[in-house]
Amino acid sequence: MNMKKPRLKEILHDYQLRVTPGRCDVLNHFLRSSYALSAKDLENRLPQYDRVTLYRTLHTFLEKGILHLIPHDGGFAYFGLSESIRLQLDNTARASSNTHYPDHIHFTCTTCGRTECLSDYMIPQVTLPQGYQIKDVDLLVKGICQACQV
Repeated sequence: MNMKKPRLKEILHDYQLRVTPGRCDVLNHFLRSSYALSAKDLENRLPQYDRVTLYRTLHTFLEKGILHLIPHDGGFAYFGLSESIRLQLDNTARASSNTHYPDHIHFTCTTCGRTECLSDYMIPQVTLPQGYQIKDVDLLVKGICQACQV
């Protein structure tokens, strides 16, 4: 899905962000991708922007809730589009910076290396012994994706 500029601008405005060409390009790449992206992926796809600009954009998008961080043991941080943006695009809900992205499972294909959000599959509730406090729970499942099984 290649987003039109006015739609990209509307999303950035909804999150009280200034509209810049870099932010529009980064957001457009996430909207067009069906899987998670790393900063390195963006560097390769958007060579017109320096590394600092891309990292600042990713950090801003994380803070605002446009993206979420995906656990990964491959040495790179991966990022996925937040559920609030997907809902806004599906016209099922109005996105806002207060929309919480639910705890869902992430899947990494051991064949092609792609990581994706499995938004319909929630992380089961975790209980810890008394005296422990949960701050965050991430679940990364590894296996072979549908495309690689063909």
